[in-house]
Amino acid sequence: MDSKIITADGTETFINQEYNEAYHSTKAGAYTESLLKFVLPCKIDKLSKEKEKLDILDVGFGLGYNVAVCVKVAKENNPDVFLNIFSIEKDTSVFEKIRQLNIPDELKEIYRDILKGKFENSRYIAESNSFRLEIVFDDARKVLKKINKKFDAVFYDAFSPKVNTEMWTVEIFRVVKDLMKEEAVLSTYSASLAVRKGLLEAGFKIGLVEPVGRKSYSTVATIKGDIPPLTEKEKTRIEKSPYAVPYRDNEHLNLPREVIKENWKSIVNQKLRKS
Repeated sequence: MDSKIITADGTETFINQEYNEAYHSTKAGAYTESLLKFVLPCKIDKLSKEKEKLDILDVGFGLGYNVAVCVKVAKENNPDVFLNIFSIEKDTSVFEKIRQLNIPDELKEIYRDILKGKFENSRYIAESNSFRLEIVFDDARKVLKKINKKFDAVFYDAFSPKVNTEMWTVEIFRVVKDLMKEEAVLSTYSASLAVRKGLLEAGFKIGLVEPVGRKSYSTVATIKGDIPPLTEKEKTRIEKSPYAVPYRDNEHLNLPREVIKENWKSIVNQKLRKS
């Protein structure tokens, strides 16, 4: 049974048993992390003022904080905006966990709308006056290859590269890049050199987001959008560190996690021996 914990900002999250990781940063807080590492870096506040409809790709629905905070921020900036949110999630028990959370007051109405949805085979669909949320419960690598639309923003919130390695490869980033509008921003909490190098090799330009709850900057990526720049120090690390080796899958996106991880370790060890 996954255990519930209180995070630094008073909001609650769970420890996921399969990955032995919390769904959210306990030091930043579940709500705070969603706001400052995902929603605002993807410019949802700005986009909602400019557009009547936003298409959001949410990779890793988890406990729904990213989606709920996104709806809240968008509606605050434009009460008439409509959000079309496509989420991917592997764990069908997330709704059981959500129902155990003490939801922050400012998100309760949004969560009520989310929980009014219905399952249709492996999909869950929730609709309100403000948003349409579709969650597909399956392996994200399979789902992403089948999507045929372009998104205004991407919340990339898989579990960490060390435990969910297959979700952080050059190949999957290329698939996601093809689903993004040129100005769209992908946001992720990860500060991994392997992830940053992988995003660059996939054809993104990348930038840094101010640290929240830790010393490390999180990462944003875009094709041609406006994002904060990399520091010179980080450019040097990505260029010279032996650990700046991207994770690699095959073209079918079906290499086992341990194979991807072992291949990465082998290349890093070669670099370490040469350095």
